[in-house]
Amino acid sequence: MEPGLGILAVSFILAFLCVKILKPLAYWVELVDKPGGRKKHQGVIPLIGGVAIYASVSITSLIFLEQPIFIRLFLLAGGLIVFMGMIDDRYDISARFRLVGQLIICGIFVYGLDVHIDSFGDILGIGELNPGWLGYPLTILSLMGVINAFNMLDGMDGLVGSITMVCFAGLVALFGANGNTTFQMLSMAFVGAIGAFLIFNIWGNPGHKNLKKIFMGDAGSMFLGLSVGVLVIYGSQGPVNAFAPVTALWLVLLPMTDMFTIMYRRIRRGRSPMAPDRTHIHHILLRAGFSKTNTLHIMVFVQVLFVGLGVWVVSSGFSEAFSFFLALGFVVAYQILMKRSWRFIRWKKRNFV
Repeated sequence: MEPGLGILAVSFILAFLCVKILKPLAYWVELVDKPGGRKKHQGVIPLIGGVAIYASVSITSLIFLEQPIFIRLFLLAGGLIVFMGMIDDRYDISARFRLVGQLIICGIFVYGLDVHIDSFGDILGIGELNPGWLGYPLTILSLMGVINAFNMLDGMDGLVGSITMVCFAGLVALFGANGNTTFQMLSMAFVGAIGAFLIFNIWGNPGHKNLKKIFMGDAGSMFLGLSVGVLVIYGSQGPVNAFAPVTALWLVLLPMTDMFTIMYRRIRRGRSPMAPDRTHIHHILLRAGFSKTNTLHIMVFVQVLFVGLGVWVVSSGFSEAFSFFLALGFVVAYQILMKRSWRFIRWKKRNFV
């Protein structure tokens, strides 16, 4: 068996087994999500998806990968954010405490592993842009942004899991093309583990005997956000330099644009930018009359399109500046759509009911 297929198979099986083992423990320690308020699901759902994914990726990495300091600290910091997420899932800690924890954990990568932004590439067509010492605080802010973007997007079955799975699949291709097998295999471990989680998350049912539904929880969305953020920054910078910085932007463009748009709209309305609501793009699609399945398919299709564009544009000889302004064009189009979302909802219902 090819090493890559072996990693996919082992990480998938391990995540599947971890879910089975952790489910009764989740009920015992009350690590569960109960319906009520904004939560419209039926039954009590275990919040163990993130723990299962982390355990699977960690064990798979120990089996298949060499253990340089980067991998060991990657798994250590990942474990810390999973633990913090579990505490948040169980006790609902404050946003301020959560942000402080994220700041410390991101600092481990930036100052412990020297993961930082040292170049934005030639995104403006005037030459390479180097942030200098500002690259370190910018990296911490970027990592925290990606963590919270994926965390805030986690509002529908299968959404964050599917979006991050596409990210890691893109990283498999990018690291593989560069010959960096260690990070290619690490990304494969994520693909296999997330695949197992999605079986329970999308097709599971609270009343099913053998396939009970589970949720990812804050532990999972924050861990996946951190992992994507670290790998896209590390892979586009410094000694690795497996792909252009603007390509990294495309991998996280959809969740980051959604997060900043929602936060801006909340601030304009005099609300906390971290206050939960139902104004994300998938909520707009649901209100427009799309089913949950169709909404998921649309979101995943857009993510696949973005990752594909990010990889293809630069590799096909187009400039980094062209890729950047193309991404900027999406951001502008997104703002227009969200500002006129009520018109889109009315048009969709009038013409496609």
